[in-house]
Amino acid sequence: MPPVRTAELHKLQSGFTLMELLVVIAIAAVLTGVAIPTFRTAMQSAEARTAATDFYSALNRARSEAIARNTSVLVCARDAAVLDKPTCAGAGTSSWKDGWLVVVASDIATPLQVGEPLANGLTLGSIASPLAFDTAGRATASADFDLCHADRASVGRRISLSRSGRVSLELRPC
Repeated sequence: MPPVRTAELHKLQSGFTLMELLVVIAIAAVLTGVAIPTFRTAMQSAEARTAATDFYSALNRARSEAIARNTSVLVCARDAAVLDKPTCAGAGTSSWKDGWLVVVASDIATPLQVGEPLANGLTLGSIASPLAFDTAGRATASADFDLCHADRASVGRRISLSRSGRVSLELRPC
């Protein structure tokens, strides 16, 4: 059997050297370190967008239900102390972080819509609960809700309610 030459041996072997593998791992670590803060900001922005859209939809639903049912409909802050059945927090509560309810004023025990609690770090204004819509769909008071992350790293949202009952949603800096 003839001896194997070094050139032929290199042709038979394939793969990466230890040095090549370490370089690739180092590059991947640097790219991950750069991407994580950007990803975190994107996640916060998505959470804020979802919460703002949900609250905007709840206000519009309350207005539509008030007109359709020809009765007053409320949007109230959710009471976090009662976990088994969604109920409105006491009048004057200004914390909306535990979610919200859309209820007919004459039957607040049966919610029409239940809003989920806000994601950690999100804040939604400090407007006193409840908000009411009359039979014509007009709001009893105007309000501006600013939804932001506590660290103010991402763009926030403003949900505005006019006395006419019109609800608007816009981007705003936190």
